[in-house]
Amino acid sequence: ENKVDEVAEGVKIVPGRPMATLTIASGAVYHLDSLDNVELASVFAANDGKEVVFTDLQRPDSLKEVRYNKIEIPRGGEYKITLGDGTHVYLNAQTELRFPESFANSDRRVVYLSGEAYFEVARQTGKHKFTVESKLMTVVVHGTIFNMKSYDQATVAETSLIEGEVLVESGDDDSKIILLPGQKAIVEESSHKMVVKETNSLMDGIWRNNMVPFQNATIQDIAKVLEDLYHVKIEVRKDIDLTHTYSGMIEKKEKLEDVMKTLQNSIPIRYKIESDKVLIEPME
Repeated sequence: ENKVDEVAEGVKIVPGRPMATLTIASGAVYHLDSLDNVELASVFAANDGKEVVFTDLQRPDSLKEVRYNKIEIPRGGEYKITLGDGTHVYLNAQTELRFPESFANSDRRVVYLSGEAYFEVARQTGKHKFTVESKLMTVVVHGTIFNMKSYDQATVAETSLIEGEVLVESGDDDSKIILLPGQKAIVEESSHKMVVKETNSLMDGIWRNNMVPFQNATIQDIAKVLEDLYHVKIEVRKDIDLTHTYSGMIEKKEKLEDVMKTLQNSIPIRYKIESDKVLIEPME
């Protein structure tokens, strides 16, 4: 008998699209998904409603106190920003990033994250280290590429290093570790202890890409990536075969259902989409 998909009536689970709310230090609020190549107060410009680029401005000595902008990404959204120092940040859904209005008058570059972000940090000479602070974890870098996930409401924080070198510190004890590419640091709220694991760090940041590569991935690995891409809970039944691995490429399509159909053409599974949950079962 052929495989059966059961799809709940009217359910449409889609990947994130460019959406963000920006509150600048003065208190003005902008909905960035509705902007198109607009310059606002000569401080930033939105590119086709998908990215915002900030410019660092030298400020008078009398205004050297650090003031912060805040960008918030809603559920089902994502956004890219370029900070005034040239650092690129890709922000995932339900993420908030606070960052200085200008780095120009400071010898530190510190931002505050609740959520998930992929950082490509601009390298600067001297003492201008870049620091990302969050509830459970702090990451200090000179210039590097890493993915950090640390939601305020979550009990676990993690950072995966893709390129360069970072120092990771636990928020509540003295644990410190220097990560190498291909390593992930994990801090759990219950113990505050830091654990370092080997990881496919490129996979940890692929939520920001349109094409999703898989290399020797189990069905459980694939399900975890799709959870992050589509902001949906995916349950893999316990009796499914996790000894087989799969390699290939999936396009981040408009609907999760389209991706699941593509998957089951090459993997012996069937799926059910129920509201905001997906069940993956083995073929009988």
